[in-house]
Amino acid sequence: MKKQAVVAESGMKAVSRQTLGDHVYEQVRDAIMRGEIAGGTEINQVDLANRLGVSRVPVREALRRLQAERLLEANPFQRFVVTKLSSEQVLELYDLRAELEVFAALRARRREGFVENELPDARAAAKGLKLSMGSEEWLQADIDFHRAINGRDSAVASIIDEVRFRIYRYLHLAEPDPARRREVLVEHQAILDAIERGDDAEIRETIGEHVSHTRDRLTKLGSDT
Repeated sequence: MKKQAVVAESGMKAVSRQTLGDHVYEQVRDAIMRGEIAGGTEINQVDLANRLGVSRVPVREALRRLQAERLLEANPFQRFVVTKLSSEQVLELYDLRAELEVFAALRARRREGFVENELPDARAAAKGLKLSMGSEEWLQADIDFHRAINGRDSAVASIIDEVRFRIYRYLHLAEPDPARRREVLVEHQAILDAIERGDDAEIRETIGEHVSHTRDRLTKLGSDT
């Protein structure tokens, strides 16, 4: 009891959940995602620490996290370089995403109470996408929609998020396309309707078309540059 009293009266305050390493991580990650740090760029730890006004410890912590997320690569001398995916690798990730999304949707549809309890959440998430949104808002709302279908806390949803995260910067650099956005809204409704009907073949077809259309747009963007 005395020990508890000492702690209670010591004036200690709760430690912030967000550390310096978290701040560095977020800033570097966002810069990579926005294309401000291009693929193939080496991250100088000393320069980064000086620019952000921190020591090299939180910088190393942040860079290791980004390495774990495959946004950075490191050689034995701890020189961190922003990863650069080839066009073939990006398209491969889209194909992988399509297969994972189908698996997740079929699995979700078989969960007891999904149509009654979870599908309305997915429909609400679909309505959250607005044509007037900026690129960042649109992409986050789209991610939220797919998470609502895939299962927000499911293992497969986490894997899909990782795949999407790796190709996120390529979509982020693309200019908003109103025509494609209108198509996305229609495709989302088609996916939801297919899931509600419970037709496995239709679920596979609607999700496959949705992901492939985005994949095709990225291919076109690449050929135009």
